[in-house]
Amino acid sequence: MPKTTTTVAPTFASLASRHGRALASIADHDDTPVPADPTTLDDAALAELVVAAAEFLTACRRFEDAETLQSAAGYLTDARTADAADQPALLRQAQKHLANTYDIAAELACDLGEERDF
Repeated sequence: MPKTTTTVAPTFASLASRHGRALASIADHDDTPVPADPTTLDDAALAELVVAAAEFLTACRRFEDAETLQSAAGYLTDARTADAADQPALLRQAQKHLANTYDIAAELACDLGEERDF
């Protein structure tokens, strides 16, 4: 019998918990104030942090990474106002675009000669 897996739909809280520190690390390079605990952000604050990180990556001319985060921000923004039936699909799309956030933050820190714990 084939094994079945259950996939839990992402939530704003799970996305913040998983990606908040890396996003804050990216956004912290700019004059953008970052939250003390980026892993507990509400939906609006998470979307704003993703936008801030994307803007900094654009300023650094890391256009592909910035575009990825801009797409994630768009899905998060849409999910905030979506009905309950559509929200899980939008959050899954945001999750896909946020999947490499840790790697982006690590590469950026390395490029800037910084050691960051996120």
